Amino acid sequence: MKRKILVATALTAVLSTGLYAACNGQGMMQKGMNQGPNNMQNSQRMMMQKGQKRSQKGPMALLRQLNLSAEQTQQITNIRRDMMKNRVTPDVAFTKTSFDKAKFIEIMKQKRDNMIESKAEMMDRVYQILTPKQKEQFKVLMELKKENRMARMNRRMNF
Repeated sequence: MKRKILVATALTAVLSTGLYAACNGQGMMQKGMNQGPNNMQNSQRMMMQKGQKRSQKGPMALLRQLNLSAEQTQQITNIRRDMMKNRVTPDVAFTKTSFDKAKFIEIMKQKRDNMIESKAEMMDRVYQILTPKQKEQFKVLMELKKENRMARMNRRMNF
């Protein structure tokens, strides 16, 4: 157990040092803002304008902590786009003059039922892109996240 913690701590130190070096000592938000509005994606620009910071949760958030190549990042972006295209949207239940309640309910049930399967499909496709070393790092990061979650829960329970 101590060895896992030591490895995880060392891995975290290396990753955070690399992240700091990549930002040249600036914060992530400052670096993104210095690139100018033409270089940022629309969604990032909209989030910054609204003053909201939307963070991902779950295993996909851990991908940011891996040293992904530009090609891997592009492949993951393509996978996300493909998954978005395949999403079921409730807009077909609406017409210019009416609303089909039964169709809307059916679409929303289907969306709920397929959510877990689509997330698993996306994770499978993304996991196949990772190198064996990145897969190992990913597993360590997941264990760290689990330990942190358990520690927070224990602190809340003992409060």
